[in-house]
This record gives sequence, C-alpha cells and structure tokens, in this order.
Amino acid sequence: MTVKVTPPNSIKMFRYRVHFLAKDLWREKNPVCRMNLALQLADVATTLARLEVEEARKFQQQPASVEASDSTESELF
Repeated sequence: MTVKVTPPNSIKMFRYRVHFLAKDLWREKNPVCRMNLALQLADVATTLARLEVEEARKFQQQPASVEASDSTESELF
C-alpha cells in the first residue's frame, strides 16, 4: 500500500490553508484570535497568489496543440 502525500509547499496545500483559515476566521468570536487568524490568512493568501501567478504563466506558455487536446478530452466526459 502506498500513501499519497501532498507536498506542504504545493499550490494545492496553500489552497486548502486559505480555505480552512477563512472558515475558522468566520467562526471565531474572540477578537484576539480573529486578529491572529486574519494575519495568518493574509500571509497564506499572498503566497497562494504568487503561486497562482506562476500557474497562470505556465498555462499561457503551453503550446496551442496541448490546449486543443485538453478541450477535446473534456468534451468526451
């Protein structure tokens, strides 16, 4: 049995962190805890934004043939 582990600095993990920190921030009633959660959320969201920019650049640099094959695959499903 192999265990699939997502790297902690991957874009997927930063998306999860932003999601869960935002949910925790909405639920938190203590102002000091809300402040700490908001600071953590801002830091993680900034890193996620940088990673999303890198992903967008990679997507734009893909040749048109790859995008065409991707669109035909999605039509099949």
